[in-house]
Amino acid sequence: MIQVILYFTLNFAGFFVFLAIWNWLPKPKPFDYTTIPGMKLNVSSAEEIPEMVKLPGERVEKEFKGHFEDIKSKTSNFRELLDFLNTKYGPLSSFWWSSRYVVVVSNEKFVGELKKYRSHLVAVTPFGIGSYLHADPKYCTAQKLNTISIRGGTQAPKIDNTLSEESQNRLMMTLDSMTDDVTEKCDVAQIIDNLKQCKVQMKKNRKSLGRPLLVVFDEEIWVDAHPIPKYIPIIIHVSEIIRNWTEDELFPKYYAQFYWLPGFQMITDVS
Repeated sequence: MIQVILYFTLNFAGFFVFLAIWNWLPKPKPFDYTTIPGMKLNVSSAEEIPEMVKLPGERVEKEFKGHFEDIKSKTSNFRELLDFLNTKYGPLSSFWWSSRYVVVVSNEKFVGELKKYRSHLVAVTPFGIGSYLHADPKYCTAQKLNTISIRGGTQAPKIDNTLSEESQNRLMMTLDSMTDDVTEKCDVAQIIDNLKQCKVQMKKNRKSLGRPLLVVFDEEIWVDAHPIPKYIPIIIHVSEIIRNWTEDELFPKYYAQFYWLPGFQMITDVS
């Protein structure tokens, strides 16, 4: 019995000695600051990495470029960037948009894992990827989705062209589109109006339904056994997910996969 206790004690002690030595040794770049595959920052310690958790509406540090220059050199189209990440790193990947950490999900299984956390969804329009990354207060909120009531109503909402894919794609390719003196806040009425855009922006064709979508959660979640901190923007690479769906199953499967997203419960038909 004493030998067994001594064996486990020495093993634990050896592990902690190894861990201390490992933490003391300088690490080769890039320092692996997350278990999620993807574009890594060229840093050698955790101290060089920006704070990963940023509240909705918190501005990025523009002097910290992250992977922004790499992204611009590769493409000017956000869908092409998502294709590149999926091809190189797989269905779960990540990158830094300036000082904001971003996660990308590219298959149905992982969308199903996200769905389990829908009670912790933040009320952010799924179409506002660029607006969220820029921290535009009109489209950023920490309001939990299940605390507000969204009714479709009979009156069609006014279409907000800022949420068009073309506008959001342009936002993704610049760090300088937002001024520093913006004071407008996103109140509940504005949130509801933003979410109603889901109803008017969907079209029954593959290109429209393949538009990238955004989700944000107000607690740490787990995808494929990888932790994702709260308020990290998670982008769903929809065009990859629907790539092999037939035309007949396109919209029914789309609705089945994404009905739980903010605003999508109002979709009863495709305009």
